[in-house]
Amino acid sequence: MCCNVITEKEYPFRKPKKNISNKSHKGAQQNEKHKENHNKHSNTISYSSDDGIPLEARIMAIADVYDALVSKRVYKDSYDFKKADSIIMEGMGTKFDPSLETAYVNARPLLEEYYSHIE
Repeated sequence: MCCNVITEKEYPFRKPKKNISNKSHKGAQQNEKHKENHNKHSNTISYSSDDGIPLEARIMAIADVYDALVSKRVYKDSYDFKKADSIIMEGMGTKFDPSLETAYVNARPLLEEYYSHIE
């Protein structure tokens, strides 16, 4: 079995997502804003509302790293939730906006539940 084949159990979580953000002008603008800022982050503890990184991109930065950590890849095994959480929390204020820490902590049980169904 090839590593690119997904099981029926995984399909609902891995199936291609429709790009609904382009259905409206506002959605398209938000999508572009996310693309431009997706890989930006600060290496200092100086997050502010005027640093030019939209809230959506700050949220996606945390979500993207969390997904990369807890997901198995061809080139690496997945980290357990405790290790992934430790890495995310260490990055609060440097790689991630510290004002999102409470939201991340509140979302963590839902993230763990979601990712525990993907194997």
